[in-house]
Amino acid sequence: MGYDWLVRGTIELRPPVPLAQLTDLLDQAAFRGKCQVAPPGLDEPELAELVTRARWVLVPDAAAGTDNEGRPQAIGYLRVNDPGIESPEVDARLEGLSAVMGADHVFVGRLGYWGDMGGEDGEIVPPANGESPSWIQIGGRFW
Repeated sequence: MGYDWLVRGTIELRPPVPLAQLTDLLDQAAFRGKCQVAPPGLDEPELAELVTRARWVLVPDAAAGTDNEGRPQAIGYLRVNDPGIESPEVDARLEGLSAVMGADHVFVGRLGYWGDMGGEDGEIVPPANGESPSWIQIGGRFW
């Protein structure tokens, strides 16, 4: 059991991942009720507000369009702003997303993290093929 972190940032999913490929993932315990798919067409202030409320948001790829029911065809980004999440939960979400995306897709970018226990801060390098993410400490110290 870890302690709480502030995790924030945007990671691109390249190429965009079909939403249908992520459906089962969104029903898993690590994501159920803890990650939201943004409605297509949100402007930046609306998206920022949604991320503040929902904390983990899958952002549609605008170029992929929507299906006949207005749902996004593909997800282009993961945006996170989560104060107070424990590291095992971060790992579980990124590992799950990576595993479901498969080898044909990669993460581009990193999430930042900050901790209260000693002023730690750093970056989280998302995993490939369902492996564990890497937490790289940039500042602060573990006491």
